[in-house]
Amino acid sequence: MIQELQNLSREELIKNWYKVFKTEPSAHAKTTFLIQHLSWELQAKKYGGLSASAKKKLEKIAAELAQNKQISIENISTSQNIEIKAGTKLIREYQGRKHEVIALEKGFEYNNKTYKSLSAIANEITGTRWNGKVFFGVKK
Repeated sequence: MIQELQNLSREELIKNWYKVFKTEPSAHAKTTFLIQHLSWELQAKKYGGLSASAKKKLEKIAAELAQNKQISIENISTSQNIEIKAGTKLIREYQGRKHEVIALEKGFEYNNKTYKSLSAIANEITGTRWNGKVFFGVKK
């Protein structure tokens, strides 16, 4: 999908923009901007957009901005854990080697084996005990 957009001319991107957003993009919009925003919107329509909590935070921030208030830090902070949906690919380079993990409905797949947790995979990779979400960067 993204690759296809990158191969389009600016005029074709503008036509796609109009189909997706029902409006013309800014005349000053750069090609990279058009590609990024079209990509996000098309993916959001196919796979789902922002979570309900993210939408709620954005609405609260917008309301504060509309009232010329300062934005409170708790409105822009994120939760400690990132939700990992089935099909998500996690990639981690460790000691010069790339490790890829696929999230399943229940568990994770690594090197054609199924694991119950990311921690078990991190242990397999490093030989030491790790918090798997920290190792793979899905927990702050």
